[in-house]
Order: sequence, then C-alpha cells, then structure tokens
Amino acid sequence: MRKVLLLAATTSLLFAGADIEPLVDYDKQDVQKAVETVKEVKPAPAPAPVVAPAPVPVKPKPKKWYVGLDGMGAQFETASGKCNKLAAVVAKLGYDFNKYIGIEGRAGYGVRSASHTGGGKSKIKENYGIYLKPMLPLGKKVHLFGLLGYAKAKVESTLKANPSTGTRYGTLDETSPSFGLGLNYALNDRWSIVAEGVRLLHSVENTYSLYPNGSVKENDINLDTYGIGFNYKF
Repeated sequence: MRKVLLLAATTSLLFAGADIEPLVDYDKQDVQKAVETVKEVKPAPAPAPVVAPAPVPVKPKPKKWYVGLDGMGAQFETASGKCNKLAAVVAKLGYDFNKYIGIEGRAGYGVRSASHTGGGKSKIKENYGIYLKPMLPLGKKVHLFGLLGYAKAKVESTLKANPSTGTRYGTLDETSPSFGLGLNYALNDRWSIVAEGVRLLHSVENTYSLYPNGSVKENDINLDTYGIGFNYKF
C-alpha cells in the first residue's frame, strides 16, 4: 500500500510541475547596462576657438634725411647798381631732428649771366651755405621754415665787348651771415614742393678794377636768391 501511495505522489508531482525560477542571461544583462552607460555619458564640450590677438598697427618711422634741388633766380646789388636777371641751381642735403627744427647744407652754381647797371656783366660762379632750419607746421601737409646760417658766394663781373669809361670788373669772393624764409608743401611722405627766398650775402664789400685804369671800393653788396624746387625724403 505504501508503495502505491508513493508512486501516486511522485506521478502527481511530475504532472503538476514546480515553480522554478528561469535562468538569468547574464551576457544580455551586461550588454544592456553598457548601452545605458554609454547613453548617460555626455559628449565633451567642443573646445573654444582660439582667437589670435589683433595685430597692433606699427606706425612708420618719420623719414628724417632729405635731398633737394632748386631752380633760383638771383639779384646782385652793389653801390653802383644792380643785376637782377641772374640764375642758379642749388642742391641741398638736410636732416630734420623733428617737425620743429632741422639742419641743411647747400651748394649752388650759376647758370646765367646778366648785365649790371654799373657796367659789364655779372654771373654767380658758385655758392655754399650751412643753415639751422626752424619749422612751423601750418597743417598736415604745409609748414613754414626759416634759414639761419652762414654762406659763401663767388660772383664774377666781366667787361662787355666794348666797355665804356669807368666800367668796373673783378671777382667778389666773400662769406657772410645768411638767412631766408620758405614754404614747404608735402605731396606725399617722400616728395614735397618748396618755394623760398634766401639772402646769400648781406652787406659785404669788395674792391673792383675800373676800365681803363684805377679801382673802386663798393660797400653794402647784397646777393639774393628766390625760386622753387623739390625735396625728397629718405
């Protein structure tokens, strides 16, 4: 009887089944967790763009040296008269310490002779000068300048083909204080136009020979030049 009861219980258990927990798929669970972890990871912020500093504008250094060339008319005046149709060319080399003061050297040569009212003909042979140059700006392109210095000039007076009695001749070769005034107009940072007037010789004296004989001493001799030219800075 016991055997029958045990067999019946075993059969009932097999047919009824048991509540058994299903197997866990650990591989699948790990993959799911990894996906969730990736979703939670926030992307790194994009790096801020590197902005290069704006270049500081560099102002060009002002050009201080310059050369120039002037075409000059001239008047040579003595006690016996004057000669006002002379001409010369003048070369210049200068240096501007700043916009208010500079220094300038000059060398000129006469290119035309003319009749002197005291007789004969006169011509500037050569002239030289060294000057302090004060300047006064009148705007961005224009400045007024003065010339204060010392000059040397040589003026030759010759007889005409048919000299009259008492005509003087000879060579003046003197130095004296020299001064002038001018205006400079800048075309750009290199080129400028210059207009000026300069007294090369002031109140000097010289002894001239007279035709046909004798001599005469003349005082208060002046040599003035005036003209226009160009300067080039470098």
